[in-house]
Amino acid sequence: MDDKNYSTVQRGGIKECVTDAFPIMVGYFSISVAFGVLAHEYIGWYAVLMSALVFAGASQFIALQMIMQKSTAPLIVLTTFLVNLRHILMSSYLATLYRKKNPLKMALVSFGITDETFAIASRKLKEKPDANYHLCLNFLCYASWVSGTVVGILFGNIIPLSIIDILPFALTTLFISLLVLSVRTKVDIAVVVIAGITATLLGFLPKGWNIIIATLLACFLGGVLEKWTK
Repeated sequence: MDDKNYSTVQRGGIKECVTDAFPIMVGYFSISVAFGVLAHEYIGWYAVLMSALVFAGASQFIALQMIMQKSTAPLIVLTTFLVNLRHILMSSYLATLYRKKNPLKMALVSFGITDETFAIASRKLKEKPDANYHLCLNFLCYASWVSGTVVGILFGNIIPLSIIDILPFALTTLFISLLVLSVRTKVDIAVVVIAGITATLLGFLPKGWNIIIATLLACFLGGVLEKWTK
């Protein structure tokens, strides 16, 4: 491939990455602004550091709530760890899509995995594994999350509370839309229904465990159904 063709392919990959990342970026920016507004009073600019190092929406809100309640540091770490255990499942699956595994790239890819980027990447990379596309997707979403936190801290005082209250719902609507786009077959529908019902019925468990159990059960039954239908 000559330089001209390679440049064209590269630009096409970047354009595709930006197109796929944009809806997630909008949702992440909105909810991270809300996080910045809420966190400013309690941890100040450390909120930006948390967004940069943790990069986990639900876990950051949970950790902030525990900080507000003056929970101990070990308890906060343990709670956020349990909530994020699902990332082990997601990263394990994505790792199977790459034949040539560069340890540094894989570490960066793993750091940037979220529910939403996983939904996009697992569909795209199954057809054409591309670590550079994955890194681009993760970076754009990461930058949106961190910058939104900064905006929330800087301009939180002038943003109406009525708007702040509805910003977190953007992430819910985003995830629902990604879920709908990912459902293509009857097996997909069955997996979604099984996971949703299981997670709801196990809602009495400690935070995160209902999601983990529902994910494992839905994956197992989905695999069985897929083999049975074939």
